[in-house]
Amino acid sequence: MRLSARSYPHPVLGNRDDVPGAAFQATLVMSTDKECVYISADVTCSCEALNALLKDGRAAYVLHIECSNTLFRRAYEFREPQHRVSISADNLNDAVEVNVFARAKDHIPGYCIPEAHSDYAGAQFDVQRGDILAVGEGQVFHVESDFDSLSRIGSIMQINESPKDGDILMEPSFDGDKIVIFLSKSDFADYKVLKLHEGVRGPLTTTIVLPVLAEALHILKEESDGMDDTRRWVRALARRIENLGLSGESQPLLLAQQLLELPVKRALSSSRMLAEAAS
Repeated sequence: MRLSARSYPHPVLGNRDDVPGAAFQATLVMSTDKECVYISADVTCSCEALNALLKDGRAAYVLHIECSNTLFRRAYEFREPQHRVSISADNLNDAVEVNVFARAKDHIPGYCIPEAHSDYAGAQFDVQRGDILAVGEGQVFHVESDFDSLSRIGSIMQINESPKDGDILMEPSFDGDKIVIFLSKSDFADYKVLKLHEGVRGPLTTTIVLPVLAEALHILKEESDGMDDTRRWVRALARRIENLGLSGESQPLLLAQQLLELPVKRALSSSRMLAEAAS
C-alpha cells in the first residue's frame, strides 16, 4: 500500500512537494514475543492547520498494517501522536508493510494549508470524510523471515479449504515445504471466524494443530537425518528440537506438546474463562 508519490485532488503533507513548508513523519518500531507482534508509531506533524483538525477530532491518524503472505490487512485509527498496536503472531509472517497517514473524519469545506506549494496559493478544497490529508514514509518489517526457525508453528503449517465437497475428515499433507491441513468447506468457514477470537485460539490449536504436529513428528522420527531432508518443515522441526535440547526419540504426542508449550493446559484455561464469562 504505497501512499506517497500519488496525485491527490488537494495538497497532502508528505506527498512529493505538495506542502514544502511543513512535515509529517512517523517513527515506526516493531517488537515481538511468543504470542504477539507489537508495532509502535510516534508521529510528528508541523502543520498547524492539520494539528488543529486532529485536536478537534475532525481528522485522525491511521496506522495501516498489511501482510501479503497471510492476507492480513487492517487499519488502526488513533488520536494521540504515540500509538501502539498488538497483533496475534499467527496473523503475520515474513514481510509486513506498515504505513501511517492522517485522514479526514468529517466533511471539511474550504480546506486550506498555508504552507502548501505556491501552485495552491489561495486555493481552497472540499475535503470529504475519509480523504487522506498527510502521509508518512512507509516501512517494511520482517517477521520470522527465516522459514526454518520454529518460534511459531505457523512458520511450517497452514490451514486451507479442501477442494472436496461434503463433511469430509480433516486431512493433512506432508509433501511440501509446509504442512498443509485441509478442512471441509464448512469447517474452514468456521475456522476463519473463530481464529480471530483470542479466547478460542488455544482450543483451536489443540484440536487442529496438535494431532497433525504429532503425526509430523512421527514421520520425522522415521527419517534418517531430518537436517538433510528437502522439505523445509522437516528441517525446521529437527532444528527446533535440537535447539531446545529435546529428544527426537520421545513419543511424538509428548514431544508435540513440548513444542507447542503445553497446548492442552492453555486450551483448558481459555475454555474455562469462556465458560465463566458466559455463566
